[in-house]
Amino acid sequence: MKKVNLYSLMSGLSPGERLKIYRKVWYEAGRYEILTDYPLHLDVELAGVCNLKCEFCFQNGLIKDPLGYMDFEIFKKTIDEGRQKGLCAVKLQVRGESFLHPKLFDCIRYAKDAGVVDVQITTNGTIMDDKRIQNILDSGLDGIIFSVDGQHNDSYREKYKAQDSLSIEQAINNLLYLRDKHKKLHPWVRVQTSIVNGNAGSIRKIENELINKFKLADIVIVSKVHDFRENVEAYPDFHDNYKILPCNYLMQRLTIFWNGDVTTCCSDYNNRFKLGNVRYQTVEEIWNSEKMENLRKRHNSGLRKEISMCSNCPVNIAPVFEGELAENKILNYVDHECKAPPLLEIFKQKRYENNKIR
Repeated sequence: MKKVNLYSLMSGLSPGERLKIYRKVWYEAGRYEILTDYPLHLDVELAGVCNLKCEFCFQNGLIKDPLGYMDFEIFKKTIDEGRQKGLCAVKLQVRGESFLHPKLFDCIRYAKDAGVVDVQITTNGTIMDDKRIQNILDSGLDGIIFSVDGQHNDSYREKYKAQDSLSIEQAINNLLYLRDKHKKLHPWVRVQTSIVNGNAGSIRKIENELINKFKLADIVIVSKVHDFRENVEAYPDFHDNYKILPCNYLMQRLTIFWNGDVTTCCSDYNNRFKLGNVRYQTVEEIWNSEKMENLRKRHNSGLRKEISMCSNCPVNIAPVFEGELAENKILNYVDHECKAPPLLEIFKQKRYENNKIR
């Protein structure tokens, strides 16, 4: 496996060039072809708390640790290190609703000013108002994912919607209207939902309904929900009909909780695989630690099934047909489905077309 110095790779490049190299390295690292000396991407939990308690989410009574808000100084310390090491991407959400954080937009601006080329966020969209929408446009945010889970019916979302906030449909359409009106390319907007049960036909039906509802959205994704309840197997035929591949997360990213604790990914919502804490260690030290290296080796040696947290996770699994692996049909129900360069070009093309139509 080739080792790569990320800062050397990214230094001296324009933002556009860095983005292009980042996509390429992201792909190669995910295939265990190269390993950068610093994570390409950080999932930073600005808020551990959430205003919703969705049925299949770990927020519904599964998280045992205390939850709170990340101190702005911890965030700045993390980004400052990333600036010196070539950090490419940050997602400002893990287990909670980041729009509850009082300094969310300061965090976005700080990351963008530090040269992070891809700053994105996931939200349930229930506390949006006109001021927040304008702040999104002004902050430099590159992408926003609205999670409209299938188990959230309208009455449920209305119950937990903040007073004077917009409906999620109003929020998304207002954001997209203003973005296109001012001829901005960012943020790209993705609407996603998860369903408990369903075949290809039912998924397509829901997808079409969402597309009709959110006509201006750049991308709409419907997938089967990953049930985080530990006593439920998300895919009953998981081990018989799917081949579990080495996890790409271990080669691309780290997750930092609100209190500075670092783990492998959001699937470790109870921090069982704690790798360190950014209050007392650098991200670089944690990324290159013996714990991380052992996890990578176990995954790459075909031992992923022996790791309890990883054995039933849908990231990087591939269906098997008649005993043969369908290598070109890897299932990866994660945020970075939208990171492939072709999709980025589709986003831009669609916006230009929309502007011409209007």
